[in-house]
This record gives sequence, structure tokens and C-alpha cells, in this order.
Amino acid sequence: MKPQLIARAAGALVLVAATAACATEAGHAHHPDNVLYRADYPSYRTADELFERATVVVQGRIASGKQVIRVVQAPPQGKTLAAPQEAERREGMVVTVRTVTVSRVFKGAVQPGDVVQVKQLGGKLDGVTYSEEHGVPLQDNGQYTLFLETYADQPASLLNPVQAQYPVESGNALRSLPGNEISTSITQLAKLARD
Repeated sequence: MKPQLIARAAGALVLVAATAACATEAGHAHHPDNVLYRADYPSYRTADELFERATVVVQGRIASGKQVIRVVQAPPQGKTLAAPQEAERREGMVVTVRTVTVSRVFKGAVQPGDVVQVKQLGGKLDGVTYSEEHGVPLQDNGQYTLFLETYADQPASLLNPVQAQYPVESGNALRSLPGNEISTSITQLAKLARD
């Protein structure tokens, strides 16, 4: 069985798929131990495009610890969903929420010293491990530059799980993750912030 759920994350539609098939044993349903989310995120060609699309661009440190929660999405206003879609919407998505203490702001209505909550698909909840295909979890105590989309009613999201996070290395250099061909620097982001 492959349930699907369409929801909003980072401005894109997200397709969620359970990878472990449900089976019955002596008439009892077996729930999957692992669920893989497959998401369709926008892809960007340049750091300028990432900067333009983001509502917040910050550098900061990821706090130790995380919170894993289930986010249930409201149906689109004025829309009626088919019964299977409605059941899947109510089930929600499992996300891991991390806390970022901001040290530098390039864009957005935040200040150094502020705390920003950032969610990523996946986490372990109720004995089930949820993971995101191509997702790269933020690491405890890691220093990152993040391109975020913010929301009024939930934590911010990375614009793209690979292209929108840059670990900060010695000398304040920004490292692109494997699979991300976009390179950027503090100097470039400061210039974009001024323009």
C-alpha cells in the first residue's frame, strides 16, 4: 500500500509515499517501520535565485536537540478532497524541528540573537522512522547559512533540502552540499543584501 499526501512545504507541492508495504498477519494490519517521503522541490540555478525566492536568509548555529512532530495540513480553502486524499491529509507529515540561533542576517525580519525554528521532513516518531529522499538533516551544533521560506503558523522550511543549506567552514567559507552546483560566499550574500 502506498499512501500519498499532497501538502505545502517550501512553496512546493510535496508527495509523501510510504515505502514499506502494509501486510496482514492473522487478520491484523502490519504498520511500516520505515516511511520514505519523496518531495518535489523547486530547483535553483544561482545563489541570486535562492536569495530572491527566500523570505529569510540567515547564518546561525543549530542547537542540540530536536523535536519530532506530526504536521497536519488544512485542505485548500474552498476545496473538497476525495476520500483517500482527505484521510491522508489528516494523517499528516512527520517533521523534525530544529532551533537556529541567528548570528548574521542577510534577508528577512529577524535580528542577530533571534531564534528561528526550522522544520525538515522526517524523524522517528512512535517507533516509525520517516526519512526524506535526498534530504540532508541539519546537525547539532553545526553552523549554517540557510535560505528559508517562513510561515505564520508553522516553523520555516528550507527552499530545497540540498541547495538551501550551506555548512560554514573555517574562515567563514560556505560549503555546498554534494549534489548542489551552486556556490556562494558571505561576500556575495552581503552584496545581495545591500542591493
